[in-house]
Amino acid sequence: MVRATLKHSGVEYDYVDIRKDNAGRLRVKEINAGNESVPTLVFGDGSTLTEPSRETLFAHLESLGYGLTPLSTLERILIHLENPLISIFGTGLGLAGWVADAIPVVIVGAFLVILPFVVRVFRK
Repeated sequence: MVRATLKHSGVEYDYVDIRKDNAGRLRVKEINAGNESVPTLVFGDGSTLTEPSRETLFAHLESLGYGLTPLSTLERILIHLENPLISIFGTGLGLAGWVADAIPVVIVGAFLVILPFVVRVFRK
């Protein structure tokens, strides 16, 4: 995918893959004195940010009139629970429990395998 219009946290944006989009790569290099620094963000008002911290990005979006609300603790936990590494760990744990003939460990492993999928479904 070279370019795509996406939406996250109520903010619509265009994603440009500078490895596949020559015009995008040249624009990033122009903004960053010849460096292909990513992420480089270009806003509707013409302003740019290169590799901003979360705080810098949120402050800039607020200055542009986006009313962003911080994520609740529960929302942040759910985001972390969607991580596919949890499924991978659960698979290993389940296999280890199977080999050791430890049924409770197998059950916990199976739970961890399905947890990210269940969280993703219920967050939609």
